[in-house]
Amino acid sequence: MSLRFAAARMSLRPTLIRPVQFNPLRARFSTDAAPQTDASKEAAKPMDEAVIAEKDKQISDLQDLYRRALADMENIRQRTKKEVENASSFAITKFAKDLLDTADVLEIALKNVPQGERTSDANKSLKDFYSGVSMTHDNLIKTFKRAGVEPYGETLGVKFDHNLHEAVFQAPVPGKEPGSVLEVLKPGYMIKGRVLRNAQVGVVTESS
Repeated sequence: MSLRFAAARMSLRPTLIRPVQFNPLRARFSTDAAPQTDASKEAAKPMDEAVIAEKDKQISDLQDLYRRALADMENIRQRTKKEVENASSFAITKFAKDLLDTADVLEIALKNVPQGERTSDANKSLKDFYSGVSMTHDNLIKTFKRAGVEPYGETLGVKFDHNLHEAVFQAPVPGKEPGSVLEVLKPGYMIKGRVLRNAQVGVVTESS
């Protein structure tokens, strides 16, 4: 038998597999992690409570920041809404102020028509003129009111107020209270509760 044939026979020989026997002693002293004792659990418990307390504090801080952000956004929304409303309400301020001169001219024209000629048929042309100017003036005042522009209330005889009146002249008048409005040269107007133009008035002074 040749050496090559002998080696081939040896390679084909089955290998015996020995069964692994369970050794309780070795299993008892295995390297697996030992169960956590009560002492280790108690040591870990305070750490867990501290972590939870820190998380609760972070949540509370975030909720507070969230509420503050909501309040700031609401304030910004209200302020923006008010600014838009004011811009819309007072957008015609300059235009309305320019038209006040037209209202003044119409009012002067009406005052210059004698009282007796306003309804008399003796001078029909003047009567018609007065009627036309009066209707134009009334329509203009109505247009002002629709835009929020209105003349002051009663001005004649009231106490002079520098916020509402502009003193054009002063004169002593017996029997009149000093500091009161003697004459209204031009009526004052407001727009949405804000002074558009001060009334031009004459004021009573003390008699010397």
